[in-house]
Amino acid sequence: MDLGLTGKNAAISGGSQGLGNAIANSLADEGCNVAISARGEERLNQAVEELSAKGVKTVGIQCDMSTSDGCKSFIDGAVAGLGGLDILVNNVGGMTPGTLESLTDEQWREIMDRNLMAHVWSTKFAVEHLGEGASILNISGVSGKQLLPGSLSTTLPNSAINGFSKVMAGELAPKGVRVNNLCPGIIDTEAWGPRREIMGKMRGVTGDEIYKMFAGLALMDRWGKPEEIGDIAAFLVSDKNSFMTGSTVEACGGFTKYI
Repeated sequence: MDLGLTGKNAAISGGSQGLGNAIANSLADEGCNVAISARGEERLNQAVEELSAKGVKTVGIQCDMSTSDGCKSFIDGAVAGLGGLDILVNNVGGMTPGTLESLTDEQWREIMDRNLMAHVWSTKFAVEHLGEGASILNISGVSGKQLLPGSLSTTLPNSAINGFSKVMAGELAPKGVRVNNLCPGIIDTEAWGPRREIMGKMRGVTGDEIYKMFAGLALMDRWGKPEEIGDIAAFLVSDKNSFMTGSTVEACGGFTKYI
């Protein structure tokens, strides 16, 4: 299916690896120009080279998305480098293992700025560049929809992202800008390797046992693949998805089991 993304300009935060990189690749495969952000220069340059090889205009912006200034730098760099903006994918985030007792004030500030406020700040700076037919896609996660023990640091920001998406959909609908939310399940990204080991130590089990436990929580009895999320994201931001806004799409292999 031709999603009609050829020649459009998309900014994807946290696009050098993980889900952000998978989304950037799916968009580039559809002929969409992409701008990606990352903190690390080496991985950013590698991702830009790989995306450019697909024949699309590609821009890499090295910045800290956990600050307002960093988010502004990302949006400004994307607009300048691509020549405009049609799509914003707010993806940056990550889990900080810990409990209510163990997480420090400093960690909480970093968690909320990185996982929630990066979405808010990037949207704030992007709105003036988005016109009729533009699309914003916020990436949250199943811990914002269903109880997932041990995920305190993602449950709070993910729940807030879900609400933020709905509010912004209402505010931007008169402008012709769609805002949706993609809620992935447990996806087998590179970051989950060390994360499984940390969670295993906290529970007194091995990383392999954590892997099997999460697989068993999904009806499909497996982890998701990053490219599966990338392809869903590409559809959600495309013109083929023209009548959806304010919606949260769960791509979790049947992890969430409520009606």
